[in-house]
Amino acid sequence: MVYKKFNQYIKLIYFCFCFSILLPSKTIAISYFDNTSDLDDYNPLSKGLADMLITDLSKLKSIQIVEREKLEKILSEIDLGSTDFMDKSTAQKLGNGLGAEYILTGSYLIMGETMRIDARLIDVDSGEISMAEEITGDKNEFFSLEKKLVDKLISTLKIAVSKSEKRKIKKVQTESFDSFNAYSSALDALDNGDIIKSQEFLSKAVEIDEDFDVAWDKLDEIIELIDQLEQS
Repeated sequence: MVYKKFNQYIKLIYFCFCFSILLPSKTIAISYFDNTSDLDDYNPLSKGLADMLITDLSKLKSIQIVEREKLEKILSEIDLGSTDFMDKSTAQKLGNGLGAEYILTGSYLIMGETMRIDARLIDVDSGEISMAEEITGDKNEFFSLEKKLVDKLISTLKIAVSKSEKRKIKKVQTESFDSFNAYSSALDALDNGDIIKSQEFLSKAVEIDEDFDVAWDKLDEIIELIDQLEQS
């Protein structure tokens, strides 16, 4: 009798495990945020902020995050025209193209030493806004603002996060705004096909903050790509 109950218990655990694997995970796309500041110098932060959010959220096993490279490809194929990037119909069009259930979009404003991020999470199927959040703080603590946005997104979507994942998400890539700005400029240069300029910006980013791991990884990729091009 004891053995039979134990065997049933093991089967139940196995069933729950298999069922959890089969559960569909949410697919989320992080779009580029609009720069509503007066300075065009902050334009590259649009891609840097998206990249940072993708880096953090990709550490969660229970959701799928659309890669930034795929976003860049779709953006080059979709004619946004004069439509505001914050427009719901535009976000739906972009989300459908990316195969995403949700799309996170918004804008950021930098005035002096203050930075404000306005974010919206849009349900691609219905077009409804699932989350609208305004986060304001010191420009030099942008990393803290980004973490708050990640936490809000996790809370809104009721995403289960393990202790290990929480620890990974809390890791700050860089606390230097200048280093982050250089990294963002490197992404923009790379998307525009200027590999050498991208390498220069990445070298600047790691020179300012030598502990910026993601920038080091991207720099390695760029150097390898340049080597391949020179050998071809």
